[in-house]
Amino acid sequence: MSQIKVLIVDDARFIRDHVSRIVREHFPEYHIDSAEDGEAGRNLMTQESYDLILCDWEMPGMSGLELLQWSRQQSNYADIPFVMITSRGERDYVLKAIQAGVNDYMGKPFEDLQLVEKVKKYIGKRVETSADSRRKAAQMLAAGKTAAAAKKPKKPKGLAQLRVSSGVFRCAIKDITLQTVQVMVKREDGIPQLLEQAVVDIEQASGGSVAQMNGFVSGLQANEKTAQTTFIGVDVQFVDNDPEKLEILTSYISSLGKKSK
Repeated sequence: MSQIKVLIVDDARFIRDHVSRIVREHFPEYHIDSAEDGEAGRNLMTQESYDLILCDWEMPGMSGLELLQWSRQQSNYADIPFVMITSRGERDYVLKAIQAGVNDYMGKPFEDLQLVEKVKKYIGKRVETSADSRRKAAQMLAAGKTAAAAKKPKKPKGLAQLRVSSGVFRCAIKDITLQTVQVMVKREDGIPQLLEQAVVDIEQASGGSVAQMNGFVSGLQANEKTAQTTFIGVDVQFVDNDPEKLEILTSYISSLGKKSK
């Protein structure tokens, strides 16, 4: 089988180097090229056949969206996995990328394992992993099992209300950052719709509301691997840029960290 080739496109050199390092460390058998903007990326794509494109959105000259649109018009890139890596997570941006044919969307900043999972998802199964990759995978799996065994089952990080067009859902917060929140809702109460507008009212331990964060539903997951799952995980991407709300949310997240110590 021919060598897998990955193209990284980003105008920030440190991001290109960071993404290259992650891919190289976990997939040493892959060939990696990088480009400083969309135009340079397109030039490389006309000279080589890549198996995965990891691309920033906002770049001088040709943007990531324009590169995506161009690639989908090329017969040899019409179905090649294209992952947008960007700090732009607003609903309109996500919709534009989806309409243009993007395969996946990952927000900055991100953890190494998030990128590794994306690569595995789209091309990892197409090649046999090297001995070094298998060793690292075994180490990561063993470390994960050890950590899981040492930890008690996670308690909800807080309570919230999720308001969408179909009603108000009482929910538990599974994870939260300044950009996103994942909550668990009971399926019997209904299921929010993907990409619909949402408002999350996050509650303090005292019962008071922390902040009404505006956003949209960016993901839905079954809590169990069965069609009869009782709970549904709902990811909400925040779109608020209100400094006061973000300050309150920062304080709330900080308080969660103190409680976990």
